[in-house]
Amino acid sequence: MCRDFTRTAVVSVNMLPPETIAATLLAERLPLTAFFASVTRDFHLAEDVFQEVCVKAVARADSFETTAHLINWARLTGKNRAIDILRARDGRYVGLSDEMLALLADEWPEQRRTDAMQDALGQCVEQITPNNRELLRLRYFERRNCTDVAAIMGRKIETVYQALARLHKALGDCIRARLQTESAS
Repeated sequence: MCRDFTRTAVVSVNMLPPETIAATLLAERLPLTAFFASVTRDFHLAEDVFQEVCVKAVARADSFETTAHLINWARLTGKNRAIDILRARDGRYVGLSDEMLALLADEWPEQRRTDAMQDALGQCVEQITPNNRELLRLRYFERRNCTDVAAIMGRKIETVYQALARLHKALGDCIRARLQTESAS
């Protein structure tokens, strides 16, 4: 009995406290949600999956030894939950293959956006016109196709394609310039 108590005490010292789990998951919210969205192809469903993963993680607080362990567990648990939801909804999962999801999961940490990139994107989006922000909102946040966006905004579809291409370039240039300025200072 004394041995078991000692072993339990040592193990619990190495576990992450619930506050650290919550802070880590919140810091990783965008990369995790983006990963779940790559599985679900639905940003709102990906957000729901992220929230479920957070609740499960805090409930399992005694299971995680490091933040890397937590993030890997969250990614795998969220991916599996997203697939389960899609299967329950549609009867089957039609999405990326298990092999492709595994490759994506292996490469994800290197491709993650940094906080600096997110901040730069936010600042750059603030600089574009309200009309262009509306275009981005309709296309990417509401996930409407370009035909629908054109109809809603009263534009020709070619105009929407051109506007999006210009916005992508302008935002990319703006982000790169801001990141370069930050790294120089």
